[in-house]
Amino acid sequence: MKSVINRTLIFTYFSGRATALQKRSIEEWVTNTSNLEQFYIWLQEWELENLQYEVDIDTGTARHWQRMYGQEASDITVAEPESLPGKNRFSFLRRVNWLVAASVLVSICTGSWFFRDNIRYQVYKTDFNETRRLELSDGSKVVLNSNSSLRVPRFGFGKETRKVLLQGEADFDIVHTPSHQKFIVSTGKDVNIVVLGTQFNVYARPRGTKVMLSDGKVQLRYQEGKEKKMLTMTPGDYVTMDVYGHANLQKTNNPQKFTSWKSHRFIFEQATLQEVGHLLEDNFGLKVLIPDTTLAQLTVSGSFTALNGEELLEILTDDSGLNYEKSPDGKSITLSF
Repeated sequence: MKSVINRTLIFTYFSGRATALQKRSIEEWVTNTSNLEQFYIWLQEWELENLQYEVDIDTGTARHWQRMYGQEASDITVAEPESLPGKNRFSFLRRVNWLVAASVLVSICTGSWFFRDNIRYQVYKTDFNETRRLELSDGSKVVLNSNSSLRVPRFGFGKETRKVLLQGEADFDIVHTPSHQKFIVSTGKDVNIVVLGTQFNVYARPRGTKVMLSDGKVQLRYQEGKEKKMLTMTPGDYVTMDVYGHANLQKTNNPQKFTSWKSHRFIFEQATLQEVGHLLEDNFGLKVLIPDTTLAQLTVSGSFTALNGEELLEILTDDSGLNYEKSPDGKSITLSF
């Protein structure tokens, strides 16, 4: 007879008291994606009701002294005048103990906060030289570029919210819902792209933010200094934003070049070698050093297909008169004439 899966049984499972039969039933139940959200909700409730750490002040104090000074707390001589009255001496040591306990609590709470964050979000990541295709639960499709991450709420996505958090670069194909619910891409830099149903590409890296709209309409909400601004984009619009939040709107007749990375193709139109170097660093983790400032401003145009960073670099330098030298660890390349 199969166990009835409910909150009580799941809590028993989390506490390690479930039988082998109960564990098997739960593991079968959780393979159904419709049950997965409820499983995580109960996990979060159980974590909040059953803190995994109890603070032992004496043990925490001893460990603190051991880490700081390489010796036991009993061996530490605290710089405290013996002439202090006993009451003051006791108060002083009690404050030291509580300070150590507080530091332990901060560490525990910080770890718990990050754990909660992992429960709340499903995180999709790519490494250097890797792309990944995703289909979200609302039917929207996403292609993640190299060295990127997308955080999607585990609970209520497509019902209560359709807000995702992007770091890196991704191409989005968003479906329109019957309830006209907005889809929001947040870059974590006071920039939100708000859409109903459309195709667009977002670049969100430390050097700035870029948004390319292929189809539909989006609202770009951002902050420039202390002022909140909004810009409505139409197909063919390309917006670049620097680290200070300044937006620059351009039109392009070739929106495909901004998403050609999905098929390992790289299209450059008067791109400087410095900009090409940034692409190699973002997508392949290959740092390009160009000591000659004149060389750094030379431009490249054309369409190139390459499966990795070094292959792209070889194509660009072939028959161009340029040379490159790889560092001993292989992580950087120096360009020269």
